[in-house]
Amino acid sequence: MKKINKILFLVPLHIPFEDYINPPHNARKVKKDDGKFYNASVNTDLPLGPMSMSAYMKKHHPNIDIRLIDYNIELNLVTKGFTHKNFYDFVSENLKEFKEDTGFQPDLIGISSLFSPSFHNFIDCGKMAKDIFPGSLVIGGGNIPTNSYDYIYTELKHEFFDALCYGEGEVPMLELIEAENPEKYLMKSNSWITPKKLRMFKGAVNPTHNFVDELDDIPFFDYDLMDYTTEKHGLNPVMSTFGTMTDHKGFHIMTSRGCPFKCTFCASHKVHGRDMRYHSLERVEQDFTRLKEKYGASIMIFQDDHLMGDPERVYDVLKIIKKLKLQAIFQNGLTLYAMSYEMLSAFADAGIKQLVLPVESGSEEVLKKLMKKPLKTRISRQVSEDCRKLGIYTNANILIGMPGETKEDINEARINLRSLNCNWYHIVCASPIVGSEMHDIARENNYISGDTLGADYRKAVINTEDFSSQYIQDTAYVMNLELNFIYNADVKLGEYDLALAGFVNVIRISPEHAIAYFYASLCNFKLGNIDKAKDYLDSYINLLGNKFWRKYIDLFNLPILDKNSSDKIKDSTYKFNTGFDIIHDSLPTKASKKQRKPEIVGYPT
Repeated sequence: MKKINKILFLVPLHIPFEDYINPPHNARKVKKDDGKFYNASVNTDLPLGPMSMSAYMKKHHPNIDIRLIDYNIELNLVTKGFTHKNFYDFVSENLKEFKEDTGFQPDLIGISSLFSPSFHNFIDCGKMAKDIFPGSLVIGGGNIPTNSYDYIYTELKHEFFDALCYGEGEVPMLELIEAENPEKYLMKSNSWITPKKLRMFKGAVNPTHNFVDELDDIPFFDYDLMDYTTEKHGLNPVMSTFGTMTDHKGFHIMTSRGCPFKCTFCASHKVHGRDMRYHSLERVEQDFTRLKEKYGASIMIFQDDHLMGDPERVYDVLKIIKKLKLQAIFQNGLTLYAMSYEMLSAFADAGIKQLVLPVESGSEEVLKKLMKKPLKTRISRQVSEDCRKLGIYTNANILIGMPGETKEDINEARINLRSLNCNWYHIVCASPIVGSEMHDIARENNYISGDTLGADYRKAVINTEDFSSQYIQDTAYVMNLELNFIYNADVKLGEYDLALAGFVNVIRISPEHAIAYFYASLCNFKLGNIDKAKDYLDSYINLLGNKFWRKYIDLFNLPILDKNSSDKIKDSTYKFNTGFDIIHDSLPTKASKKQRKPEIVGYPT
């Protein structure tokens, strides 16, 4: 086997292909030229893994030729509708065109897969890469290969992957391209798993991490792998959670690696380890400055697993953000018990307008015993209140359906979450990520149904003695409607402009969301925008015949109006019947031990 001088990175579609061509009702959608709606969630994070590895290899070998194809971007560029029956066919056509158009013959093809929903697409990329480039070394890396190598090789027998990398890839990739004989190196290195090695040792391999101890040894990430001139990646939008931001020139970054916590639903430690490693503050400022000056970046999208491992460092990072007049989004890494009013004030002073709060659950029992997360609901409540005082918009992330969770726990969470008064909630199904303790528990107890290696947070796959996967899926959706609309904190507190921004954002990403139209009408009415209130109410009325939405309209007792009803909105005595007007004040806002079984007619049972 010759030495490696040409590398092609492939990034698989990060959601199931079926969810792309037939998006679930709770997914962002985009209408293409064929008149059909497709899943807009393919606009996703920049592929930091390949970008980091490319920079690291080029530091040592400047003349190495590295290319990248991100299939999330490639699918998004299809404007005339999608004719392929499956992802495999799309990859086949794309790779053949790439080979013909560029003449590029890679010595190595590296396929990166981070999350469970991309598993089957990861497999398709590997299979097709080997078919079209049979002389290339085909390898895989990321969370999926790290935690599923035995399943891929032993059970599925997918030996078109010549090797799978364990953990981070910078050092293993550099050693691989520097090896005089790559095949021999793969056999002796503990960073790589091969089918031959598994057979030789009868599956008893013991792969080990090979980290970059000093993160500053990794140069500025190779953002040039993306073609900004054609706006393939340059317009990669900020996730819809942050729809109130008008500038979408966001760039994903990491300033640290590692996380010491042992949350049962997380598997990030399997790739990045539990020990914290940091880029120096000097390096952070240099990277941010370069992104702003070279690429026009205006928003830094942090993907650190544990940004607040060093709280004092956070203050310094915020000072850099303020100095460079940047915005920032923190998708991960915030630790609520470390977010004092002083810390939150520093976020606000830096111009941070929104924060994702990892509340995870409204049940103390679930947080402590099932998630093993060192957090109390009172802390989440205090942080959300402080954010309101400081003018910071909050999005709360919530998981339901953990193994061991009960319907009573979920109902307790429902009530407690109302007391947080966050601006928005994202209630999702707990997903057994391969490599997490949650996955191990679910597998050992035969709780898993369906395809866990293709499931995302919208799809429940866990069935226990206490609930079915369908119950969790239905309940998650109802809770989203309940907390974000029926019991919307901004509406309750009279912050109608904030509430309206959230409802309009929902309509932007889901143009047939009947309940969003109703509450957008309510907010405009309260703000004195009568004409707009009438327009939104008309849209709500037009959707009353939609079977999907009608069941939720009936569930929450929203008004059934005719086409002439919206004209009455111009009457100064008009009163909105929001469905729960009567019982809003009568239902508890904080659950006690005696209130763990609240009853709402029609709630999933």
